[in-house]
Amino acid sequence: MDIIQKISALIAAQADWAGPLGFVIAFFGCLVGSSFVVPAAAVVTATGVLIGAGVVSWTFIVWATFGAALGMSLSFELGRRYGPRLLEMPMVQSRQQLVARVRGLFDRYGLAAIMVGYHIGPPRALVTSIAGMAGMPRLKFETASILSATVWIVDHALIGAIPGTFIDADSPWLLPVTLLAPAVTIVLTVMLLRKAF
Repeated sequence: MDIIQKISALIAAQADWAGPLGFVIAFFGCLVGSSFVVPAAAVVTATGVLIGAGVVSWTFIVWATFGAALGMSLSFELGRRYGPRLLEMPMVQSRQQLVARVRGLFDRYGLAAIMVGYHIGPPRALVTSIAGMAGMPRLKFETASILSATVWIVDHALIGAIPGTFIDADSPWLLPVTLLAPAVTIVLTVMLLRKAF
């Protein structure tokens, strides 16, 4: 939670740079390997509070959507080009049971796994890499990914923006709500992970 606090504080302090920061966070949150360490969904939800309070512009959502789609596209390409060698990365190697579950998710849901993948937390990029390994057509993947990125970013931002609309930008409640909103995202992600796997 400490990293979320630091990133949210940085975004609030640098509101003019929130869009590009959202792009970078979403990109690395959707890139195979780094998706395990970048809490993109939680940061998007926390920033949603700032959007609702009027501290950050709604254009953050556009930037973050493009960052997420680009990160997933690169993860797909890495899966397509490097296949099984990608699964030997230290960050992925230590999570072989998770890799097997993600393969099962892709086998079970096919194209819909891309949408589900965005919502299952850190393994999201593995879903797209496995789609690349499985030979999913590029156009089909990109269409599903862009649509899914939009839904993912918007719904996570709204989780924060709804309570944010009830808070003034200079309210002492702004930071506590910004820090608590990602907890809702985490609970929803855990529930979805249990259902998907």
